Amino acid sequence: MTTREKLINLRKSLGLGQEEFGARINVSDQYISQIETGKRNAGLKFLKKISEAFKVPVASLLGDEDKFIITEDEESFILRLLRTATPEEKNKILSAVYRIKKVPLREIPVLGYVRAGEPLELLDITEPIDLVLLPEGETRGVSYAVIVKGDSMKDKGVEDGDRLLIDPESAVENGNLVIAIIDNRATFKMYKKTDGKVFLEPANDHYESIELTPNMNVELLRVKMIMKKV
Repeated sequence: MTTREKLINLRKSLGLGQEEFGARINVSDQYISQIETGKRNAGLKFLKKISEAFKVPVASLLGDEDKFIITEDEESFILRLLRTATPEEKNKILSAVYRIKKVPLREIPVLGYVRAGEPLELLDITEPIDLVLLPEGETRGVSYAVIVKGDSMKDKGVEDGDRLLIDPESAVENGNLVIAIIDNRATFKMYKKTDGKVFLEPANDHYESIELTPNMNVELLRVKMIMKKV
């Protein structure tokens, strides 16, 4: 017997219609209908709700085909695959997903590293060290990506290993996240104008701001997107 069939049997044995059954676990009758007709997976989170509401063991709800693998939904399943995949496997998975959904993809070169902390000496990189695949419509203006090293922007949700997608043509405005190249050393910070002065602000109390002064040779590059490390 499948999980779907066991859930139908449980509901009927309790004498409940789809609407009342769903209300007991705080989901709609449409959701229950999709589970029972096989249009939606009965994931572990859903089964736990049923277990708690009707005092039945989760194991008793599992069908033979679900004894080893349970996915909460398509997105959760893909995310679990990505967490354990190598960089090459991640690109293949994403490429397959987007191809199925007919979303045009772009290959964006990863050209090096930037320090979220003390400035990092720039190196001459002649070849990309990696490639990232992203939907074309979401990456207009993006020319390349760099990898974050350090934790000075962690309070903005940017962590070591995340990819920063750079739009070198966009004007930098107050409050933007930027890569600042100062005398051939690069750092990742927030651009902040205050009382006629310009600062590069960290998002971590363990680091200090950097004031930009007229005598510095500074190039600012706007960070358009952040791609989280999976």
